[in-house]
Amino acid sequence: MIKAVLFDMNGVIIDDEHLHEMAFRETVKPFGIDLTHQLYLECCAGKTDRDGYESIPESFSVELPIDKLLAEKNRRYAELFPENKKSYDGVLELIESLSKNFTLALTSSSSRAEVDLITNELDVRRFFKITISANEVNKGKPHPEPYLTTAKLLKLKPEKCVAIEDSRSGVSSAKAAGCYCIGVTTTHEEEDLGEADLVVSSFSEIDEEVINKINK
Repeated sequence: MIKAVLFDMNGVIIDDEHLHEMAFRETVKPFGIDLTHQLYLECCAGKTDRDGYESIPESFSVELPIDKLLAEKNRRYAELFPENKKSYDGVLELIESLSKNFTLALTSSSSRAEVDLITNELDVRRFFKITISANEVNKGKPHPEPYLTTAKLLKLKPEKCVAIEDSRSGVSSAKAAGCYCIGVTTTHEEEDLGEADLVVSSFSEIDEEVINKINK
């Protein structure tokens, strides 16, 4: 029986992937890098910012000052977020509804500062027993560590957890950890979420009944 639902944050709770893409693009532009949308999806989406910056140079003959770029990217995102904060339709209602009968946690690739900013701004922190950010793990998604860490802190086996993810790296992380995974096509196409056990196009397709049918 499923005991916990683990939410990704960016691209699942908050509709901000375009803000991250903009901040990444602006910070690497001075180095002669044209970060196209496709390259952003391949190198950065669903990963920690550090992993994203480390992946970008693989397509260009350039060495990036990653620590400096991380600070600049965080600053730029913080500037963009207040005027552009928007949750996905139905997700806040889903979180509140599921919190009545399941333990909820947040498993994000974002920094601790960003996780705290977004969960406080959207007033959802109170629904999550724990929140995991990039700061709490050594290896980010698609490595299973984020979800293994979440399950461990909840004192649950991964197979007792359902992850809700929007990216290929996030789905891979959840499945590698042993979690059941629901993919939602907010930022990626269905074929990109092929490893997920179930793929939906909106949060209205997820409810307590859907969760309870898992492993029955």
